[in-house]
Amino acid sequence: MTKDEIFEKLQTEVTIRGLSPGTYYTYKRAIDLFLNWTNKPYEELEEIDFRNYLLFLINRGDLTTATINMYNAAIRFFLQVILEKDINYRRTARLRKEYKLPPVWNIEEVAKFFSVIDNIRDRAIFINIYGSGLRISEICTLRVQDVDSKNMRLMIRQSKGRKDRYTILSQSGLDALRDYWKRYRPSSPEGYLFPGNTKEGHLGKSGIEIAFRKYLSRTDIATPGTVHTLRHCFATHALEAGTDILYIKELLGHSCFETTNVYLHIANTKVFKTSSPADSLTL
Repeated sequence: MTKDEIFEKLQTEVTIRGLSPGTYYTYKRAIDLFLNWTNKPYEELEEIDFRNYLLFLINRGDLTTATINMYNAAIRFFLQVILEKDINYRRTARLRKEYKLPPVWNIEEVAKFFSVIDNIRDRAIFINIYGSGLRISEICTLRVQDVDSKNMRLMIRQSKGRKDRYTILSQSGLDALRDYWKRYRPSSPEGYLFPGNTKEGHLGKSGIEIAFRKYLSRTDIATPGTVHTLRHCFATHALEAGTDILYIKELLGHSCFETTNVYLHIANTKVFKTSSPADSLTL
């Protein structure tokens, strides 16, 4: 089996399972790196090769647990589905998930970030990521018909987990979109609000990430951040403002409460105003 045949079969198997195109490209890249690392005919690859590669990734020391687990899933899929090998999960288990709180800016830092944005399109992108709690992929694929200004909500189509959902549309986000529309009059056969040069016809993630880093470099914000930080800020600031965490879960499109629960450990809510029993001692 050649590499081309492997990736052709991968495409078929991903499609049959209803997985996203993003999953295909992620798996393809991980499998390609694994195949380049090995020095054996592809059909002769076994569980021991899988284990040795996982150890190699872990010993590199520069990969996160989530990244290594992604490689684990991709290579397991390759061996079990593409090559039809028997793999013992207990001998190739995923790493225990790290529990780290994401960096979050306070309101003043968010305001600083927006104060340096001098491009109407970029402002419309970032204010809606923050104002609606969007993933970067969701702002990229937002369509004109997804903006419901009457009910002040955005329709998010087939996002993570292939789910549709509604989230809120802020007034500042709507104003920014209207300014952008008047200035640029974007034209897209597919109706994308932010057309681009990707194969699908919408703006790509990399362009947004580059713009984010450019604007961040213009500020004195000390807390590190990425585009996804704006989504974390949306959830944290909404929770601090008194929004029920179950509503936040639905707006973010989380499948389980555990994912949303992390914001309870970040937000400066009344739980941190609880008196410590140590303060009742007479010392």
